Amino acid sequence: MSRSVNINVKSPTAARRALRYSSLVWLVGIGACTSVLGIEDLHDGARPGSGGDGSGATDNTGGTSTTAGKSNAGGKTNTGGSSNPGGTDNSSAGIGNEPSGGDTGIAGIGNDAGAGGAGPASSAVHGHVIDFWGHGVPNIPVQIGDTLGSTDDKGDFVFDSVPATYDVSMVYDHPNFPAQSDAWVYQGLTRRDPTLQMYAGAAKRSGNVDINFVPKPTLAANQTIWVDIGGVDGATLYYDIGVDGYQGTYAEWFGPATAQQTAHGLMWQKNAASLPTSYLAYDSTLVALAETGTSKVTLDLTKSTIDTGTIQGTVTPSGAGSRENEVFLRFTSNATIQLVDDNGPSSFSYVVPSIPNSNLTVAAEQGSQYEGWAVAHADGLAPGAKPVLKVPGLVTLLSPAGAATNITEATKFTFQSPAGNTGPFVVEFYSQDDVKAYQTIYVVTSQKQITIPPIIGGGFSMYPGGEYIWGVATHGNYASVDALASKEGFLDEFSRDEDTADGPRKVTGEFTDSVPRGFTLKP
Repeated sequence: MSRSVNINVKSPTAARRALRYSSLVWLVGIGACTSVLGIEDLHDGARPGSGGDGSGATDNTGGTSTTAGKSNAGGKTNTGGSSNPGGTDNSSAGIGNEPSGGDTGIAGIGNDAGAGGAGPASSAVHGHVIDFWGHGVPNIPVQIGDTLGSTDDKGDFVFDSVPATYDVSMVYDHPNFPAQSDAWVYQGLTRRDPTLQMYAGAAKRSGNVDINFVPKPTLAANQTIWVDIGGVDGATLYYDIGVDGYQGTYAEWFGPATAQQTAHGLMWQKNAASLPTSYLAYDSTLVALAETGTSKVTLDLTKSTIDTGTIQGTVTPSGAGSRENEVFLRFTSNATIQLVDDNGPSSFSYVVPSIPNSNLTVAAEQGSQYEGWAVAHADGLAPGAKPVLKVPGLVTLLSPAGAATNITEATKFTFQSPAGNTGPFVVEFYSQDDVKAYQTIYVVTSQKQITIPPIIGGGFSMYPGGEYIWGVATHGNYASVDALASKEGFLDEFSRDEDTADGPRKVTGEFTDSVPRGFTLKP
């Protein structure tokens, strides 16, 4: 489920898949769903919140921008090339990681199920709303029961006299693209201190950047240079840069008006299959990003000795479907450079570098955006690791049938969980409309049968007669919705951009996205 905006694409995989969950993808992706949907405005004048932009295309000189996405939650602009993901089983023996010999299984990624715990029959709830990058989401409407409130400037909210078990609904309206709104509903919470994560939430920023290499390097056949500028507020990746660098390009981040980030440049040698054989040069430098002026990035990629090793492992597929293996170099700065994009052998061995302040993520992925997609990934690896990856199964949608009509708020949406993953789930509803509104609804639930829930007391409504797509995602194995609502957040690092390990999370895990279905609301 993704939409890509590709400008000057330099790598074929960039055109295949990019950031996920923008509504308009379904206009071209599924022909049965092409009519207009809308949303009733919650407020007169300015919409609440201050953040993100799901609009999609961003002007890009000198690279490939895949800035559309899961409401463009707050993440990576891929400027100039390609990327791809991978898959994993987080059940008891799902992902093995063997850095020094033995085959050590890694258990599931569930977070603290009860931190904060259930309160008495009626007590206060002190919550916090964060976006994909962990920023607090300010000044958005939040409702529990019949009480409507909002987050404060830090993304915090308080409700008194909340039942022991409760649901929370929230709406984020994109200020840079006011026709797009994201609604989130967390069902069946009991904890008194939930952290509720959504994709979008912090202001989207952009600033001009010049990238130069001094001294000017030389590139022989099958050699490449990639640069990533990353920090706590986002990352921007530049693919296959020429020896003259990039002049007049841009970087994106989310949150403050200025950002202190780190630029990382890596040059390596590839074979005829585009797999790395050696690493030739690396450099990094601090970068001050701002919305005015031009930030200068100067890197020295003089050829030098970089320690290398291999990552060897195996993949167990999940049924049929195309398969790929990926390896990412991930820095503590949150920058990410993709080293490997391979056509999915079940046994693999890849040459990888050892670079300070970085580690490796290996991913195995299966499927595609329209036929269901799954990724398993092992994180925090070093050269010599031997990850064992098992691609997880997908949720199966049961009812309503595809292309169902006259759907109402009483219609039951039912699905079957895959083996080894009993939930919780994220049930996703997407509209598409190039005139009125872009609308996405996420329902975080442990139930396998739901109806479309009320959101903000009915103030957020789906468009009568509108066509929607629905599907169900999993973000690993958690004990409960309470476990998803821990302070670290739960959105998997591959869930925003199915091509790239993205964001601040670097946790071994898995993500799946079901085969989608369309439906039409009752007029």
